[in-house]
This record gives sequence, structure tokens and C-alpha cells, in this order.
Amino acid sequence: MRQLLPIAEKGIYDNKNLVMTKSISAWKAYNRNVIEEAQQLGNNIEMTKNMVFPSTLPVLMFTTKEDKINEEWKTNITFYQDQLKNQKISKLIPLEGHHYLHWTQFKEMSKQVDDFIESYSNTL
Repeated sequence: MRQLLPIAEKGIYDNKNLVMTKSISAWKAYNRNVIEEAQQLGNNIEMTKNMVFPSTLPVLMFTTKEDKINEEWKTNITFYQDQLKNQKISKLIPLEGHHYLHWTQFKEMSKQVDDFIESYSNTL
């Protein structure tokens, strides 16, 4: 069950929070809906492959700084850059870390969200 715990610096989460996180994660990760979603992953990806965000929708994305290349010869960063190419207001923020960036980069992410909202609201 260790994989259900946040990967974070020692002391970020106290023991009470870790026990609670482990319980919630186990409960949420293995329920019927999550299992069904996993079984439909391939179909869902295929259905959304050509979907795009409305061009006027502000979009902020975070991704890991991975440089692995997928079967379409894209990295995480180039994949998301492609997704955002037609957005009038968008920002892609690569951060050091693993898939669950919010476990270790929550402070930076919070700051970036605040900055993005502030910069967007000033353009209205």
C-alpha cells in the first residue's frame, strides 16, 4: 500500500494525514467506477483524440519535465504544446517530479495558478 502514499519530502505530511490519505486512496482507487474507467481507457482515448479546447478558453497545464518520446515522436512538453497551439490564452508549466506533481510541487502550482488567473482577469 506504500504506492498510495504521497511521494513527498519527509515532514510535509504528518502521520495522521498519511493514514487518512492511504485510506481514501485505497477506497477511491479500487471502486467499480475506477475499474470500469480503466477498462475503457483505450476507447476513451480514441474518442477524444481529435477534440480541442475552445480557442477562447484560458488553459493552464502542468506537466512533468520528462523527455521520453512516445510513439508519435512527442515528449510530454511537445504533446501539450500541440494541444495548446490554437489557444488565445494558455500556459504550459513543466515541473520536476513524477505524475502526481501536486504531491511535491503544490506551492509552485498554487503560485502559478494565482498568477495565471490574475494575468487573465487583467485582460477582461
